[in-house]
Amino acid sequence: MVTYGSHLAAQNTFFAQVAEQVERDVDSAMDGWQGDAAAAASGRAVADKLSATNIDEVTTRLVGHYKSFGGNMEGIRAALLRIVDDEVPQAGMTVSDDGTVTAPTVPGSAADTTTLILQMRLDGQAAGYQTRIKELLHDFGLAELGAVQAIQIEVSALQVLAKSPAAPIPEPPTVVVDGQTYKIGLPETPHLSTDQGFVPGSATPGIGDYISAAKWKAMLNGGELGRSDLDDSTAAYRHYWEGGGTPFEFDYEEAYREDPNIKAAVDSEITRAAMAADALAREGNTNFQMTGTAADIGGAGGDYPATENWQKTIGAYQQWSHSNVRVEGDRVVMDVTVEAMDYYNFNQGAEDLATGASDNENGRFAELGWAHDFETNGKVTRTVSWELGQPPSTATVSETSATERNPGREDRVDNRDSSGPRTPVENNDESGRPRK
Repeated sequence: MVTYGSHLAAQNTFFAQVAEQVERDVDSAMDGWQGDAAAAASGRAVADKLSATNIDEVTTRLVGHYKSFGGNMEGIRAALLRIVDDEVPQAGMTVSDDGTVTAPTVPGSAADTTTLILQMRLDGQAAGYQTRIKELLHDFGLAELGAVQAIQIEVSALQVLAKSPAAPIPEPPTVVVDGQTYKIGLPETPHLSTDQGFVPGSATPGIGDYISAAKWKAMLNGGELGRSDLDDSTAAYRHYWEGGGTPFEFDYEEAYREDPNIKAAVDSEITRAAMAADALAREGNTNFQMTGTAADIGGAGGDYPATENWQKTIGAYQQWSHSNVRVEGDRVVMDVTVEAMDYYNFNQGAEDLATGASDNENGRFAELGWAHDFETNGKVTRTVSWELGQPPSTATVSETSATERNPGREDRVDNRDSSGPRTPVENNDESGRPRK
């Protein structure tokens, strides 16, 4: 698919160049024309140009689908082959066409304790391989269905343009729920708006700046040692000083657990997405990807984080979702990912809600080039299902795990001083780190 996509892109570029040349030739020829002939030529040139532009746009999207899905499916295939052709045979096991992995039988009596333990160990290893294989087969199936759906939409658009070259490009099926727009298609990351108020590198330091920087760094060190409830905000603030402006990933899953307003925002987005998915499913779409527009959270949209930790970590931010949706009989199943986006910076004239400290103090460090604003991102993924025509009407997404932790950065293992429940869980080693 990737190779075909590249070939299609090359052909589309050639087509666009020819269309541009036709337009230039018509314009040149019309210099000596007058009357109805000139008007007719001009009208045809406009129609041809519009047709070329529309076809070029649709073909470009088609190329993107071939490359995107092709690359994804090739990665899944390669991972699957590594397990089936290498790992499973090397372990002395076999795998059937449906992905079932069978371990060899350990010689000896089934009543022998050692034999039993060895067999259980091999069976457990086989079960692990089998789980990985079936997950990859599932992912490949979803990617394949998504590719078919996305390509069919663009082919239908090309068929419309073939019959009526000057016609507008058909838009994918779209639904609006509570002011948010959802449409069938690949995830489209919204534009991240920024409110940068302090111009980087625009100031020269004085003795007071050095004293102020020492004070804030000491407060950061103290916060990391003594305020485990501010673990995410101190990690983000350290990145402000040391990250050089690189993107930073926060743990939105932990935010969902710990902050009631963030939980409400996520649940509301999942509810809206489910309503949109149900409407699209009732129109006859059975397997599709869906992407939504961004909503402001904590700003004009309300629901500012309730906890000090998350007020300092993300404050007001943007949230959007994308989903894989499938209809299984009378039920709709939606794998939805809710993403949060923010631009970490300080705003002129603003104050910290908890302490009243002026943003101007920390914004000054960006002006001096000592600290750097940066983009942040976090996501939560859920699977929701319902009877076709009866999507969840309220945010009632059930929790499946407790607060995520990361040793050395996250909350105390007993959750003391944290706003989450005192239940140890598996560590999320990827949160609180710069994104590559």
